[in-house]
Amino acid sequence: MASVCTVSFGACLVRITRVDANGNVIAGSNSYVSDKPVSIGVNPNIEAGNSFSVRNGCGCGIARRKFPDTFNWWELSLQMADLEPQMIAFMLGANTITNGADVVGLAFPSALECDEQSPAVAFEFWSESVTGSGLDATYPYWHWVFPSSTWTIGDNTFEEGPAQPTLNGQSQTNGNWGSGPYGDGPPDGEDVSEGGFWATDDPLPTAECAAQAVSAIS
Repeated sequence: MASVCTVSFGACLVRITRVDANGNVIAGSNSYVSDKPVSIGVNPNIEAGNSFSVRNGCGCGIARRKFPDTFNWWELSLQMADLEPQMIAFMLGANTITNGADVVGLAFPSALECDEQSPAVAFEFWSESVTGSGLDATYPYWHWVFPSSTWTIGDNTFEEGPAQPTLNGQSQTNGNWGSGPYGDGPPDGEDVSEGGFWATDDPLPTAECAAQAVSAIS
């Protein structure tokens, strides 16, 4: 069996899908696709395993043991080229501010009560799959998925120059995502409840400055 080995280049698209406290897709106008990501950070949160050692009375080593490090979750970050209040509202669980039919802003959410759960979204993005000087002829994109994540506003600077909105998040296990509701999940149906990525020739979703409809089917 051959493997796909190409360069992952850039960050082309981001797709946000609202999920409930159990990780189920919330049906309705609860999806958002943007083609304005500037950078995406994906870093593992690793907890170091305990280390033990025994020495004799003269300080000579007798025995030692190191337990494996443990993966906890993915630390995520997203920097955007422009303000997209509907998408940010989905990610923060915030209320939007409207002017007629237009979403023109959002109201920052208050701190959660102790018994409240953070609003969650599935977070996906696509990067180019490059061979030589162009897209791979068979699999032109890499599809990355984190089926549940929670987000907060990151450090933002407004100055002489374009502002680039920043959000920080972390992933969590979602066993109810399945292959996702869009028909472009893992081609073999592999479990990606912790997240995953694969090379794909599926058409990219269409970006739109508006919420899009999604069904609850996974």
